[in-house]
Amino acid sequence: MTDFWTHCLEALRESTPAQIYQNWYADLTAEVELEAGSVAIFVSSGFKMNKVREAYGQTIQQIVNRIAGKEMEIVWQVKEDETFAASMTNAEDNAPAQSPSEADISKTGLLPYLTFENMVEGQANQMAYASGLQVASSPKSIYNPLFIYGGVGLGKTHLMHAIGNRFLANNPKAKVLCISAQQYVQEFMDVMRLRNLNNERFSEAMRQFEARYRGLDLLLIDDIQSFGGRDGTQTNFFLAFENMVPHGKQIVLTSDTYPRNLKEFQERLLSRLTQGLIVTVEPPEFDMRVQILLQKAERSGLDMPREVAEIIAKKLKSNVRELEGAVQQVLAYTRFHQVDVTIDTVKLALRDIFKASSVPVTIETIQQTVAQHYGFKVAELNSKSRKAKLVRARQVAIYLARELTKKSLPELGELFGGRDHATVIYACKKIASERNTDEELKYDLHLLEQKIKS
Repeated sequence: MTDFWTHCLEALRESTPAQIYQNWYADLTAEVELEAGSVAIFVSSGFKMNKVREAYGQTIQQIVNRIAGKEMEIVWQVKEDETFAASMTNAEDNAPAQSPSEADISKTGLLPYLTFENMVEGQANQMAYASGLQVASSPKSIYNPLFIYGGVGLGKTHLMHAIGNRFLANNPKAKVLCISAQQYVQEFMDVMRLRNLNNERFSEAMRQFEARYRGLDLLLIDDIQSFGGRDGTQTNFFLAFENMVPHGKQIVLTSDTYPRNLKEFQERLLSRLTQGLIVTVEPPEFDMRVQILLQKAERSGLDMPREVAEIIAKKLKSNVRELEGAVQQVLAYTRFHQVDVTIDTVKLALRDIFKASSVPVTIETIQQTVAQHYGFKVAELNSKSRKAKLVRARQVAIYLARELTKKSLPELGELFGGRDHATVIYACKKIASERNTDEELKYDLHLLEQKIKS
């Protein structure tokens, strides 16, 4: 099925800036089983596979599905087996010939197109954006570590790469590494597998692993929550932390969870993670969503009128990734049908997404989501119990129900265990007031809203 993959690559070429296509798509190969509904995509290295899958996986999935005319399963594979030893050696000496840009990316893990210049600043990310810019521009470490948290698809990873790219531009000789927590865990596990096989190889691999992290000027780790429950990894990272931060070396971390809510983390490590500055990235407000759409469209070569962006922004409210996906879908639709970007064509291109976003939120969904988040059953939420944690969860659920549905106060009281409207009013006022000062509550509300609307 080489023709099928050729069509996919052509669609990617048409919808992507030339530099990005050449760096990330051009050498991808695939084996297609159309009847079975699967595509195996082969990438030249494990590093590149992770980056392509993370940054462009959604775009590739949409194009593959469109050309196949049905939902396809994508399986990512590396063309040749890699060993931990190879990943620990110098890429310039041992890796196959690469373009300079890819070689540089392999050293730092930074994606060069994720910059501050390509990021939209708004109320939702204002504090995080400003703090990241300060960290990237300061000649010495500040806010150390900088801990950025927020829900899925809100731009935490983009901000992290932007910090690394600006820091490296200001300090060209600095040693910078940007890596996902999953990659860190995998590298550590690869070392530990040698422990019972060969003492000499294990000692050398551990020495290289520790030197790789402790010799850095800036370390950026994405999705730190993946360290949860991994005592060996946490202990190792704690030691790396102690060898960096007290010596003025900067660490930046991202998480989908407020730091004190990280599960199965050593207390001493949690203490270190929260000693710097904690900032949140929230779902983008309307004006910010419009600007994101216009910027993404421009960078994709798509002429999107502002009134079209406003229509999309009114429908899609959850996260940045959803907006990026909408732009790619409009791009693919309009180029395939050779039509202009208008309100009518966008409604056709995004009809399924718009339909899904217009499904009304129910009280049942809110109760189930909140109960699960706080570790209770729905029956407990609606019970007469006055346990402090349960009361808090109940107040959050009532507040969200008031915000996300059109139910009246008496209706809400009845649906939450037969409570009177005064109790409903108290719950709504209490949560509305505290969300302005309680960062943990603010995060919980944003996360719950995302889950409820998804």
